[in-house]
Amino acid sequence: RLSDNTRTRIPNAQLANKTVTNLSRCTQCQVKTVLYFDYSDMQKLPTLIKDIKEEAKAACPALITDGSRPFRVHWTDITDDRLAVTCDLHFEVKPYGDPYLNTKQQALEAIGQALAKNKMQLAVPRQGRIQI
Repeated sequence: RLSDNTRTRIPNAQLANKTVTNLSRCTQCQVKTVLYFDYSDMQKLPTLIKDIKEEAKAACPALITDGSRPFRVHWTDITDDRLAVTCDLHFEVKPYGDPYLNTKQQALEAIGQALAKNKMQLAVPRQGRIQI
């Protein structure tokens, strides 16, 4: 059943060769995002990365930091027009519903706080580089 209590039918043939995950049995979730910066911010990235980790630890009580799940914030790429930092955070929160959305918001707010603290802005993609 869907959230509005309507029934959904899925033919067995469509499920036979698919991986199905029962989210109601999952106890942890992941928030992963890639942030892009201009080359002019290259020297600021190490401090920003440290601050994102500190802000996330302070703002997100369900953040897993004991090493059992990844807690990664790393400079991951240099492209022709920008730098990339990947944030990969895991939480002791089920991956659906309001608790998940609230946790994701806390993580994004922590990233925003670190950006503000370092007086940094996200890079705007050049025309023709927008991917949908």
